Amino acid sequence: MEWKFERKRRSQKSRDPMQASFFTNASIDEDAQALIRELIQNSLDAKVNPASGEPVRIRLRIGTHHPESGVMDRYISEHAWKHFNAPDNGLASPPQAGDPCRFLVYEDFNTCGLVGDEMTYDEQPGNSFYYFMRAEGQSGKEDGVRGRHGIGKYVVPKTSGIRMFIAATVRSSDQRCLIAGQSVLKSHHVDGIAHTPDAWWGVFDMDEGGDDYFPMPVEDAELFDRLTRDFGLARTSTDTGLSLIMPYVQEDISVETLSKYVVNEYFWPILNGQLLVEVEEV
Repeated sequence: MEWKFERKRRSQKSRDPMQASFFTNASIDEDAQALIRELIQNSLDAKVNPASGEPVRIRLRIGTHHPESGVMDRYISEHAWKHFNAPDNGLASPPQAGDPCRFLVYEDFNTCGLVGDEMTYDEQPGNSFYYFMRAEGQSGKEDGVRGRHGIGKYVVPKTSGIRMFIAATVRSSDQRCLIAGQSVLKSHHVDGIAHTPDAWWGVFDMDEGGDDYFPMPVEDAELFDRLTRDFGLARTSTDTGLSLIMPYVQEDISVETLSKYVVNEYFWPILNGQLLVEVEEV
């Protein structure tokens, strides 16, 4: 697994992500509320068997890695830190490599995971892997469905101080476990070279000329076990659903704020027995 920040080519239009503007309205007063509102709704929509009486289970876990542990060195290289600390990259006060890493884990259970062909780079109905990992401003949901604008998933990188997340998903369609990561910055320069906003953590399929690459998730049992140990995942390789790891989370992400918004946004499915939510900090 490696980080790849794409160099800007002459043919590419300059662009910076605009999704953050959707979360500055009065209806969502904190990033924690946006995170809970969007992710739990996605999990409820992804229930394996909507007709069953078994609830969707959500687990939220806050933890901290101190720099002397060396854990984050396994996931963020020195080269990646150059990008996270580059001028005008969209991060107002980015953390440094030597800072403690307070992280948030979001996991759902009794859900389908990110299903669909992970190789496709075109819109494909029913392909939740494509819509979550590869699409911007697109959604596979129908009109009238909450969160259908395709911007809700931006709350995941936005929660991180370096706009980064790692996703590990076990899919109900084929029982495969796929792992990938992303970071979404602004267009920026490192060592005098212009780079586009999007960075991928994964493996890369290069074209013959080496001028273009296609980011791919990995299937690696050893890496999944390491993620489980390092971030305290509850998922096993047979539990279908999605696990998200967001490093260097903002200070307003706490057990109190997460619990408040879980109750405010989803008290009815909790009372109906459709949803179980566990929130903890260790």
